Amino acid sequence: MSMRPFLSLRLALAACAALVFPGCYSFSGTTLPGHLRTVRIDPVANRTLESALADQITQGLEEGFRSRSNLRKVNEGGDAELITVLTEYSHRPQTTSGATVTSYRVDILLSVRFVDRVKGDTLYKDDHVPGYGLYAVDRGETEETGKRQAVESLVKVVLDNSVSGW
Repeated sequence: MSMRPFLSLRLALAACAALVFPGCYSFSGTTLPGHLRTVRIDPVANRTLESALADQITQGLEEGFRSRSNLRKVNEGGDAELITVLTEYSHRPQTTSGATVTSYRVDILLSVRFVDRVKGDTLYKDDHVPGYGLYAVDRGETEETGKRQAVESLVKVVLDNSVSGW
């Protein structure tokens, strides 16, 4: 006796179920374990000469966790903890026109550790998380523009790798 009709019937039933119940399977938007409810975001430690940059990154991370995760920020304790160190900052010419620099690139590098304090697991660790920003002098942009873009791209990478799902 051939199994082919039964296989066809199973596939047909699965297809019908998918049409009838399209919303039964969904993604939560997070890859975090369910027992994590709070997060402590330590201030970014700074090993560069750019003193204000660490604060900008800390604020960006706090806003990112607030908008892209279900974790509530706490100042002490916390089910999870984000520990970060700003390890590098550079500001270099990107393009020129003759002897004139027309755009610059800002690069930052962050060391990140995201820890589950309930179970003692490291959920995400990377010592070389990059962020970069470009700005054009002829458009009136400044190094601050590049820094802001670098922080935004850095925060996105950290959040994509620590709390976001697909």
